[in-house]
Amino acid sequence: MSRLPALLRPPYRLRSVYERLLGTEVEIQIVASTRRAAEAAEQVALAELERLNAVLNRFDPESEWRRMLSRPGALQQVSADLRTVLALATHWQEASHGALHAGADALGAVWAAAARRGHPPHPAELAPVIQGLTEPLWTLHPGGQVTIHTPLPLGLNALAKGYVVDRMAERAFAQPGVQAVLVNAGGDLRTLGGRGLNVSVADPSTARDDAPPLTQVRVQDAALATSGLAHRGLQVGGQWYSHLLDPRTGQPVAGVTGVTVVAPLAVTADALATALSVLGVPDGLTLADRTPGAAALIVTRGGGQHASRRWAALTPT
Repeated sequence: MSRLPALLRPPYRLRSVYERLLGTEVEIQIVASTRRAAEAAEQVALAELERLNAVLNRFDPESEWRRMLSRPGALQQVSADLRTVLALATHWQEASHGALHAGADALGAVWAAAARRGHPPHPAELAPVIQGLTEPLWTLHPGGQVTIHTPLPLGLNALAKGYVVDRMAERAFAQPGVQAVLVNAGGDLRTLGGRGLNVSVADPSTARDDAPPLTQVRVQDAALATSGLAHRGLQVGGQWYSHLLDPRTGQPVAGVTGVTVVAPLAVTADALATALSVLGVPDGLTLADRTPGAAALIVTRGGGQHASRRWAALTPT
């Protein structure tokens, strides 16, 4: 009978919020058998974040990613994490027929310069960048080596955050005594264990935090990512443009105002949220349906809602 009190003790629930990690707010929730177990798992998650930040941080000139970009044409040995994310970027560029492209940052630089001038970029400014994006960005060699082929600015933004969230959640969940984990980085989240949660899908037509949600979606042992126009964009000559650019045309996304994706991994949900925004409804829903375990809701200008085949099964009744 001496073990009875321990067996009946309720689990410990930890929740922490950290500012300015991954360029956003990061929330960690852990349910574990004891406070010590929960706090140990949280430290493992934060250590993984710090480790991957040194690999993938696009703002840090000393990160592995930035150092690799500074040596185009050189054969470079890279870490397993960076190689994995580069391989994912190649996969999603092909799967999305170029809608998700690591070279979109180069177009973003052209549009940012246009915003400072007060008028959209001329087609002649966009044409050489678009042409450059049709060429291979890098080669992944056997043995973990990479060669960068382009001098254009490159970004892994649509994948890196999801990859880090996945690794944080998985490392924490693997610790002794941990029963459930949630990692939420600016709305991109991953859950493992527990009973899951219902997530409200915000109306992308408004930036108001008190606006009623469009719907809810169930996320259990899965990930969720969103992309939308309500909080991000570019003012050019008195007109508001999406921050998402179509790498095939150089133009901002116009028809899609918001995308919500549920997928087994946060890196998959992140990739799809961006790709579906660019692809639009027919092609976007096709890609979502072809991705194992993925479900998506695409919201178009005017409020139209377009759901993939698996979405309805995740909507709470």
